[in-house]
Amino acid sequence: MAAGRIHSGCPRWALLVSLLVAALAGAPPSHAHAAAGDTHRPRPATQRQLQLDRGQRWPADAALREGMRRIRAVALWMQQAQADGPLSVRQSRAATASIEDSVAVIVDHPPRGNGMDANLHLLLGRVLTADGLPQLLDALELYPRYFTDPDWQPLTASAPAGHGQPDDTRESTHATQP
Repeated sequence: MAAGRIHSGCPRWALLVSLLVAALAGAPPSHAHAAAGDTHRPRPATQRQLQLDRGQRWPADAALREGMRRIRAVALWMQQAQADGPLSVRQSRAATASIEDSVAVIVDHPPRGNGMDANLHLLLGRVLTADGLPQLLDALELYPRYFTDPDWQPLTASAPAGHGQPDDTRESTHATQP
């Protein structure tokens, strides 16, 4: 898979790897980048659990709402597709690429600050490290608990046919059987 680039010029895979490593280590990615090149600054305390903002959910900006809706649509498509049996390798790769692209949309945004980025990176780390659909759905269920998104639909809601399906998985209905 060729590495895509996000607006900052950083290879998408490098950003996603940084996010994943930071999530596993419990540190926000902005600190992971700084820690790699600067060993003289004190590191902030790491946060390992999602937290509310003084008892309130964090506001979701447009990039976050759009990216999470895309991830939700892919998860619902995966859920529907798995009803017919396991996903093919091609379908799994397309779903993974679509989720990674959606995460890139979310993180290619100016720092949100005030602890929101740390919580967002923990959530996205869970999305990226989900081991199968059940863990992905669990991670997505955390989103409305910690972020305000008035248009978020419960995961039990069905996506329209074909909506959310990664482009690479759509196959022609005119294909012939071998």
